[in-house]
Amino acid sequence: MSAQIGMNLAAATAELARAGLLGGVLQGGDAGLAAVAQPSPDACFTGASLDSRRLGPGQMFVALRGDNVDGRLYAAGAVAAGHWVLTRAWDGLGADPLPGAPAPATAGVLLATDPDAALAVLASAHRAGLARLRVVGVTGTNGKTTTKDFLRAALSGAGTVEATTGNLNNRLGVPLTLLGLGGDLAYAVIEMGASAVGDIARLAALARPHVGVITNASPAHLAEFGSLDGIIQGKGEMLDALPPDGTAVLNADSPGYDRWLARARCRVVSVGKDAGDHRWTWRSGGPDEPSELVLDGRSWEVPLPGEHNGANLAAAILAARAAGADDEAIARGLSGFRGSPHRAVLLKIGGRTVLDDSYNANPGSMAAAARALVALPGGGRSVAVLGKMAELGPDAEDIHRQTGMRVREAGVEMLVAVGENARGLREGFDAAGGVGHYCASVEEAAVLLAEITAPGDRLLVKGSRSAGMERLLGLLEASCG
Repeated sequence: MSAQIGMNLAAATAELARAGLLGGVLQGGDAGLAAVAQPSPDACFTGASLDSRRLGPGQMFVALRGDNVDGRLYAAGAVAAGHWVLTRAWDGLGADPLPGAPAPATAGVLLATDPDAALAVLASAHRAGLARLRVVGVTGTNGKTTTKDFLRAALSGAGTVEATTGNLNNRLGVPLTLLGLGGDLAYAVIEMGASAVGDIARLAALARPHVGVITNASPAHLAEFGSLDGIIQGKGEMLDALPPDGTAVLNADSPGYDRWLARARCRVVSVGKDAGDHRWTWRSGGPDEPSELVLDGRSWEVPLPGEHNGANLAAAILAARAAGADDEAIARGLSGFRGSPHRAVLLKIGGRTVLDDSYNANPGSMAAAARALVALPGGGRSVAVLGKMAELGPDAEDIHRQTGMRVREAGVEMLVAVGENARGLREGFDAAGGVGHYCASVEEAAVLLAEITAPGDRLLVKGSRSAGMERLLGLLEASCG
């Protein structure tokens, strides 16, 4: 981790006041928490968390109201432990438990009229203080996290780097990531996800990237975006945040490329297999050798399976170059690559090769993962174990059937659809000439897979986050291992 810079609370309250979001300040002391005009001059915090159980030293607890839990209920415990808290003014039943609550002088509470908006204001102010930091923003329908992981590794060969962790790529995650950036960093890689037009614009305005990567555009989150046209528009918002001396790395093979090219107000680096200024080729590895990417005449080892990961690596290399790293530094950094959990991870379970890509799914990524499965070395059968894809709007059932057909067309020999909303995958797979099965739960799927697969077979496990397909892995260990 990088060295933290404490964010001064007096400056933070001034920012919130200017934004019209400050509802009051409570400072700890001998008499407990009491209202003050502003925090003491030396009061500060370093980073922030939404979970009071996981607060690091000096971190601020951002106590928000969620669907299942209200963080405001844990605010008193956080200040008693010496933390500052960002939360809303009390709106519960009875007396506010915070005024007068025991707290050391190092702790306190910022009351905001809109804590979500206040979090963004604080993150923006912290980012503004990191003037020397080079930020690379990454968005797109598919491949965001893998491209981010490649970039984090590539840039580590050129300097200190931090990157988005887990799923912190949304309206709360990006501000939390920015607040956690230290003052000694050379680079930060910020992943930005979106569910609707306008999301990327807000996140990129906070992150202020110098380099922006758009991996691709394909149908996903259609319930909010409405259409592929909306997705292209939304992902293109990254370009509006890039400075005139910045660089946009664009996928020339993707729908929307021409629109993004026309929208960019800075230098554009285009990359693609079939189009673009930088063409790449990919070669699948054998049983004991990795896949290979050739870009600009140089070969690069691809540490994850699938041609789509060759495309992700190509974009990451070009973005790392744009951020100031040379090829030798990039190669040095990539040699230590570690991917994110459940993202194209190869496992061995009961003699079967399992491609664990269970973190999330949409039609494009599911088809790409199916192609990666078929390309895996080995002579066994290819079996796709697939859960539902979420947020596809009113055409979800038909999209699942079409995706099932694409999985079969990729060469997958057998499909197991898991969960009621995944039935369309089997229907499409069968219609395309495949052999499909249906299971109501991952528990049922694990039992079936133990019966119908054998050592040497290759299995893909994938589905949207809400499908919980990662739970199948442990069950497979028990059934097949």
